[in-house]
Amino acid sequence: MKEKLMRIVTGLVAALLALSTDISAQEYPHAFPRAGTEKVLENDRVIVWAATWPDGIEQPYHRHQFDMTGVFFRWGPLRVTRLDGTFTVSDEAFDIPWVFFQQKGVTHKEEGVGTPERHAIMIDMKDYDGIGDDGLVDYPPAFPRDGAEEELDSPRVRVWDAKWPPEEVPLHVHTQDTVVVFIDGGTIRMRAADGAEQITTYGSEDVVFISAGTVHVSSAAQGEPRAMFYVLKD
Repeated sequence: MKEKLMRIVTGLVAALLALSTDISAQEYPHAFPRAGTEKVLENDRVIVWAATWPDGIEQPYHRHQFDMTGVFFRWGPLRVTRLDGTFTVSDEAFDIPWVFFQQKGVTHKEEGVGTPERHAIMIDMKDYDGIGDDGLVDYPPAFPRDGAEEELDSPRVRVWDAKWPPEEVPLHVHTQDTVVVFIDGGTIRMRAADGAEQITTYGSEDVVFISAGTVHVSSAAQGEPRAMFYVLKD
């Protein structure tokens, strides 16, 4: 009788262990794409998404497969549910724009639970083994500089909040790949080291990718453009 009981207990333990292993090994979809999102840009360094959390639309459980950063343009109430069913409701407004960093591996599901609907530009940072162009010592680096404030410094990205003044920002080099997310639009005049000039008008939430090694001078030709510069670390 005792041996039979032991076999039953052993079998139950083995079944529970197998179930636990199966749950922990379960694959969940990446956070994006999903309802309310649109891909803005993708290259070998990043995937950029415009994301909104629609009110009352529950999203599936997902696992963030990349380290992520970005900026919230609009606050909205949100419910975040963990795998064990417990949840947190974020119903206290935060300052906009709000910059963040989140490490990969986070698993949960989210649902907008009211208005306004939360909205952000989200940047998935892919795993990368390349190097920057720190060797370009003939030019000063793009950051730090006058008029730019550091918003965040994390293991994968450093974020600067900067405006373009009417006078030229002196010739500088972007030593690392950089994602630029415009907060306020305007027209910018860019002049490369070889003298080639380009004038471009940007709107709020426009996204630009600057490759490491880019050297230029820039200034505001019209308006007061402002952007978050996401300087990617190797």
